[in-house]
Amino acid sequence: ITVLSLTVAQKKIAIGSFLGWSLDGYDIVLMLLVVPSISQLFFPSQDSVFSILATFASYTVTLIMRPLGSVIFGIYGDKFGRKKSMIITILGFSLATFTIGLLPTYALVGVMAPILLISVRLVQGIFAGGEWGSGAVLTIESVPKQKRGLLSGFLQSGFSFGFLLAAISFQIITVVFPGNLFEEFGWRILFFTGIIPGFVALFVRISMDESPLWIKKNR
Repeated sequence: ITVLSLTVAQKKIAIGSFLGWSLDGYDIVLMLLVVPSISQLFFPSQDSVFSILATFASYTVTLIMRPLGSVIFGIYGDKFGRKKSMIITILGFSLATFTIGLLPTYALVGVMAPILLISVRLVQGIFAGGEWGSGAVLTIESVPKQKRGLLSGFLQSGFSFGFLLAAISFQIITVVFPGNLFEEFGWRILFFTGIIPGFVALFVRISMDESPLWIKKNR
């Protein structure tokens, strides 16, 4: 009800932020779902536990870099606008997810495979941190005070919606690419699909308005 009572411009901002948080949730769950499958592809070892732990470490670095991303894009958003910041973060985040699907495995390039994976995850973490901060700030600054609390909850639900999308995508891809086919191609397709919600969010964000509070402050 709160979202329906907003103006068209405010709805675009809320939906654009929601989609960004959905992509973040999508990527986080996606990485967890494929850990058993890609652990030996990037961190091969006779000890499967070591391979899985190493893969989890590459997942963790994304979380570690989020505070840095929040600082970088928080400063950028204050200086150049929330909308510009959100366009950059969603582009960077979705392209990083897509890039993981392109990475060569350990069998092809040796130790460079885990290095490339961790590097992409580091960069992705920076964009993810910027995404959280930029989307929340723009939404809260653009809606009436009495609706900010409920809309904050709406944005948080986007994260859970991303979990759902990831689970559905994983189920579909494992059916289409069963067994060894998933190890060879299926996991890559999963990461390629991450660019779809990213471009949908980008389309919405390009058409949305800048924060009225930011405009007022920078006149």
